[in-house]
Amino acid sequence: MEREKCSKAIILLLFFWLSSAAAFEPEAVPANPDLVALTESWVPPTVYNVTNGVYVAVGYNQDNPVLIEGTDGLIVVDPGESIPGAEAAKAAFNENLDDIFSKKPVKAIIYTHYHACHVHGASVFAGDDSPEIIAHETLNYNLFSPASLDGQIAPIKYYRAAMMSGLPYQKNPAYWTTIGIAPFSILGPSGYLPPTLTIGDELETNIAGVNLTLVHAPGETSDIIYVWLPDDKVLIQIGNFYKAFPAINTLRGASYRDPLDYINSIDSMRKLDAEYLVLIHSSGGPIVGAENISRALTNARDALQYVHDQTVRYMNKGLTAGEIIEVVELPPHLAEDPNLQEIYGEVDRDIFQIYQQYLGWFTGKCRDIFPTSPTEEAEDMAYLAGGTEELAIKAKAALDEGDMKRALIFSDNVLLLDSENAEARDVKNSALLSLAEETSNAQVRNYLLSEYLEETGQISIPILDLGFRAMDDNMVFYMPMETLFRIMAVSLNASKALDEEYAVGFDLSDDSVSGDYVIYVRRGIIEVQQEVVEDPTFTVVTDSLTWKNLVLGKLDSEEAVASGGVKISGEDPEAFYNFMDLFR
Repeated sequence: MEREKCSKAIILLLFFWLSSAAAFEPEAVPANPDLVALTESWVPPTVYNVTNGVYVAVGYNQDNPVLIEGTDGLIVVDPGESIPGAEAAKAAFNENLDDIFSKKPVKAIIYTHYHACHVHGASVFAGDDSPEIIAHETLNYNLFSPASLDGQIAPIKYYRAAMMSGLPYQKNPAYWTTIGIAPFSILGPSGYLPPTLTIGDELETNIAGVNLTLVHAPGETSDIIYVWLPDDKVLIQIGNFYKAFPAINTLRGASYRDPLDYINSIDSMRKLDAEYLVLIHSSGGPIVGAENISRALTNARDALQYVHDQTVRYMNKGLTAGEIIEVVELPPHLAEDPNLQEIYGEVDRDIFQIYQQYLGWFTGKCRDIFPTSPTEEAEDMAYLAGGTEELAIKAKAALDEGDMKRALIFSDNVLLLDSENAEARDVKNSALLSLAEETSNAQVRNYLLSEYLEETGQISIPILDLGFRAMDDNMVFYMPMETLFRIMAVSLNASKALDEEYAVGFDLSDDSVSGDYVIYVRRGIIEVQQEVVEDPTFTVVTDSLTWKNLVLGKLDSEEAVASGGVKISGEDPEAFYNFMDLFR
């Protein structure tokens, strides 16, 4: 209960700051007609009857939860992004299906992959039914991996997710349109439940009288599974196909999404000859009819292969990513496909990601051997322009000429050198708003508007200041110790520890942890080993959850010692406080 209360407090705190857009009266920023149409396509939210006891709730939160009714129970696929998000979807199912959750128990919840908007509503649908929680065998690792939202880069990833998704102003119609493949986000505490049954490549099973085949199909993530109902030829999938050009990376940041994985997985789905294709992202109902589904899937995999193969072709001719985007574009038959519009992913961004995955950051040109900071680049540009003021004049000229991208770059460089330059600030604001109005890509619009609103002081996104304290308590409870110690390693203020060398023992006295740990502080880094150290400087005696909360900044060190939640053996507590100060 205390975990839940604390989680709700953190979420409400974040929501207060993220919702500050309601406190001001901004001038409206019109949206590209394509984004306006996309936004309207989510209204009203709808529970679609796919066929024979298969339903999908579209428009109630970031994902589209799927409900499968069996003879003596229910199956839920992707339960939603949060407890309140799942409650909205569950209420919609009950309203449209004669209070179905009071009549049949939930026998299984299936996670298609680990992304936050697909797993955090599980407890709402599970209720008191103790369903099987089914996922790919790598889901739990991915959920807490170094690159995940709940791993070592949580603060920056949550910050950029808020920017990309437009969370700070999603209730303000002057700015808000859509997330691109989802209508909006419903913030709230996590109801994630860990898997009780995991699969490898494939699982054929029967749940509540329903025959299902679960198939591993990596693409957007490495742990994606799709759900195939062979009796009714229903394909339920996410991540490898949605009604938008795919993003093999996002403005939030993501681990590399290999186009070749997408292609292979889509080809696996094409062979099913499905009659119903249910999408757990995207607006509207299912795609119906084998011919329509085949065309949609074939065009999607062809578009990805086209961009991938032509990018690699030009890489092999010595072109850089910046040069490749000038020569590679989708052919008309793919560019005109309504399911491949660049409302979420973009061809140019995918080209850059493909290039960097294969060759890294270096372009192969000597001019790029020596990395430079943004400030150094700004100084070089100002030098060429004849000074900072002259660069500001050129930024204004670019704006007047309608070259918004150049105006943005020039003005931003001026502000790096002179943050109080009012003319450059005005130019940058105008460029950000003009580009936001022009783009048909939801990610791009949201990021442009978020930066404008944050830099002009109209919203605040405090996630970077809160750091790991903002992590959901339910996820902290399930966090592996390996993830926690990785967070410790990247939280170390190396400048405080350059002259330090000592060992700290840990006796974590609870059943969720096996064995003891030792942290070696060694001149600017820490090394963690699961072992008993013979002569530590001191030993920390506590339980794993208390230690997690201490490391993440949710609990004060001195208060933990005073309350008895932490005991220090072999040294005065002051040594422990000094140790913890290394991570602040």
